[in-house]
Amino acid sequence: MSQAAAAEFHERMGARAAAALESAGVKEHWLSVAGEAVRLRFAGESLERLLMPAIEHLKNGAGGEAALTVTLFDTKSTGEAPVPPPWAAEAQGPRGVIEGYNSERFRTVYQPGSDVLLLYDAERRSGLYWTPDHARVPFWETSFPLRSMMQWWLAGRGLQLAHAAAVGLPEGGVLITGPSGSGKSTTAVACLESELRYAGDDFVLLGRAPLRAHCLYSTAKLTREAEGWFPRLAAAVSNRERSEDEKALLFVQQWAPGKLIEGFPIKALLVPKVTGQRETRLVRCGGGEALRALAPTTLFQLPGTGPASFELLGAIVREAPAYRLELGTEMAGIPRAILKLLRGEERA
Repeated sequence: MSQAAAAEFHERMGARAAAALESAGVKEHWLSVAGEAVRLRFAGESLERLLMPAIEHLKNGAGGEAALTVTLFDTKSTGEAPVPPPWAAEAQGPRGVIEGYNSERFRTVYQPGSDVLLLYDAERRSGLYWTPDHARVPFWETSFPLRSMMQWWLAGRGLQLAHAAAVGLPEGGVLITGPSGSGKSTTAVACLESELRYAGDDFVLLGRAPLRAHCLYSTAKLTREAEGWFPRLAAAVSNRERSEDEKALLFVQQWAPGKLIEGFPIKALLVPKVTGQRETRLVRCGGGEALRALAPTTLFQLPGTGPASFELLGAIVREAPAYRLELGTEMAGIPRAILKLLRGEERA
């Protein structure tokens, strides 16, 4: 790759972003992510309204020096078009990674399915988010905004995003992992109706020293079938008018902010399995089963991850006991089983 070509493209896109900020006005937010200051600069309100609800709980109004600054704009609402891509169509590889425009310093990804261009410059600790039309941003993008950007930035800090849910108490909690459809979201949402607190249901930030889950997104997602299991949450659904294949979105920060928790030590890893039985059970399983549930689904969804992320996930799995969470049909039994485990009453 020509480092100069990547640098030039990032520089030119940065100029377009600056023009968008000037024409649409700057909407600025400061977040605290695992103790680090992140500054988001939206060009106007369109993307701000879509992407902020999932991360509203991280706002701290700090100001000062940012560990990461991200500028976000779309062409539809600002009138600012992107720089024409200087690469051939075949340069776009798996997961949207642009061949020849990624290195230790630069990340260049055009996310397939969501029409979002992500740029990251590790040296400047700056990122850029562009999409042609805010109205075409899919629902899943609003549930975990900037997930890849966050991973690129945090990778050098011993932190790792994981495709997982996390619930617990201030003194400790559990990481719930598995591919889509395994029961992660159902488990996490069932725990909202208990004394357990919520640190995410789709992507959670993990630290290893010490082993800890950090709440990055306040989103909860439910299929139409699962939505019927929690009738009391119906009023909290933000996208009531949605297509058949779109999941219901709930932003816990808006609905029940007291249920969110900044983070907790991870005491166990749970691999959910739907059984059709009434009772929920916990059964010890090996670390290999937990790693197979955690690593592939995480790495597949985060472009630019590789051996270092896999090694970190493996280390995390080795540091906590793993259990198969055999999910029962009685929803109240799910948090009950987890609480027993955390209190040392469960000996599976």
